[in-house]
Amino acid sequence: MLFALGVLLTWAGLNNEDATPFNIGVSLVILAVVPLLQWLRAGDRVAFTAPALVLLVWWMLPADTWDFLLPEMSADFNIFVASGLIMVTAATWVIMFNSDLLLRPVVVAAGGVRALAPVVKTAVSYPLTNRFRTGMTLAMFTLVVGAVTTTAFTDATDNIETYGGGFDIRAETVRVNPIPDLQAEIVESDQLDESQFDVIANQSLVAVEARQVDTDNEFADYALRGLDDTFLDNTTYGFAAFAEGYGSPEEVWAALRSNPGLAVVDGLPVPRRANFGVGAPEADFQLEGFYVEDETFDPIDVEVRDPITGNNTTVTVIAVLTDIVPISMIGISTSQQLVNDVFPEQSTPTAHLIRLDEGADAELVADTLESEFLQNGMEAVVLQEELDDFVAVSRTFNYIVEGFLGLGLIVGVAALGVISARSVVERRHEIGVMRAIGFERERVQISFLLESCMVALVGIVVGTLMGIVISFNIIRDTKSQPGWATLDYSVPWLGLALIYAVVLIAALVTVYLPARRASNVYPAEALRYE
Repeated sequence: MLFALGVLLTWAGLNNEDATPFNIGVSLVILAVVPLLQWLRAGDRVAFTAPALVLLVWWMLPADTWDFLLPEMSADFNIFVASGLIMVTAATWVIMFNSDLLLRPVVVAAGGVRALAPVVKTAVSYPLTNRFRTGMTLAMFTLVVGAVTTTAFTDATDNIETYGGGFDIRAETVRVNPIPDLQAEIVESDQLDESQFDVIANQSLVAVEARQVDTDNEFADYALRGLDDTFLDNTTYGFAAFAEGYGSPEEVWAALRSNPGLAVVDGLPVPRRANFGVGAPEADFQLEGFYVEDETFDPIDVEVRDPITGNNTTVTVIAVLTDIVPISMIGISTSQQLVNDVFPEQSTPTAHLIRLDEGADAELVADTLESEFLQNGMEAVVLQEELDDFVAVSRTFNYIVEGFLGLGLIVGVAALGVISARSVVERRHEIGVMRAIGFERERVQISFLLESCMVALVGIVVGTLMGIVISFNIIRDTKSQPGWATLDYSVPWLGLALIYAVVLIAALVTVYLPARRASNVYPAEALRYE
């Protein structure tokens, strides 16, 4: 049944080019080997270890390992859930069915220390005789995945050169009282120093409806942004995908200036195979016919119209912006000339992108701009501060992820406490025998504490290793895309170390009372009880 279900899911994943059912199907086929090996009397060690190792290798390999055999598949957050459950199960099997081999060096090393040898042997032997219970507790500690990946993406976003696009300040005015020529107004101002402004670019915003030509897509609300020549000459915003015939950001921005019918679009309307943006907004306006991971595509014609005036035109999309852009770049961006020609009623710039001269105080200039153009409702935002606020929110999310990680480990700590308390009752006769043959109270107590520490430490180490390997593969695959060239592998060692230290201390505290209770068992009373 496992084999048949696995084959069906594998076929469904291949047919739909969906990585989640494909990988789950392959995993079920591998799991079907376990009862087969048991039927062949291979022994539990071989029957569980061999398939578990194959599962671990399968899920830990980079995503592009089998690209030469398989079609390009899409994936979403569900694949993380599936990989976590399967890998935790596989790792637990490997450890529990080979724990005697893995712990033998510890026992041998402890044998050289006369005082520790009997304590370590008893601490190791009991968990091995209760594999299911110990394995379930171990699995709770092994669920250590997530913090590495989110931290790396946050660090990659924290790049003002990428986010700012070559500008320091974004100043916006109300539509009813815009500033057609901000540079001229600054020259005439008594409060502003003209020499502090290096570049002043303008951007207009038109609320339009858009749809991809030659598709069944309906018109959907979206933003059309007009970029003036100054913006097109000075911006450094990059792209995740280019149309055929374009290979660099400079070529794209120059093409928009020389050809008013061209445009670029942000990443929200573009389909992608790897969609891990949990909770990310989805635009009503959507493109089709390519994936952003393809990096190249045929130019796409998009019809845009003003729902109020009825003015409409068709623009050709030649590039897709990277994901690391501010909200002011969300929309279909084209030249200001096209907006002037087709949508004159809304062509007056309402946003101004400013690059300051070196040495200018961006915060002070922004405050002065707001004060000077108060009647225009100007709101000036320092892009570095905006980025800092955005990154702060992302880091807060990282802390939440790490908090849930710690909470999951605390559940494992609680399980250790319950098991330890239960062990005192179940092993009362065993404890009495240990005391009768010469185990002091301290040794009995240390034996119980070592049992719990062994389970917690092994679970944490294995879970951390799996999390690091998975996150490394994710970041390696994502970094190959042009939009995430700044992505670097980063492990939050300090945060993880703090969580692990707290968890281990909590584990010792939780187990201390049952261990102390066990050490107070009197031999004669325990043996008579049995």
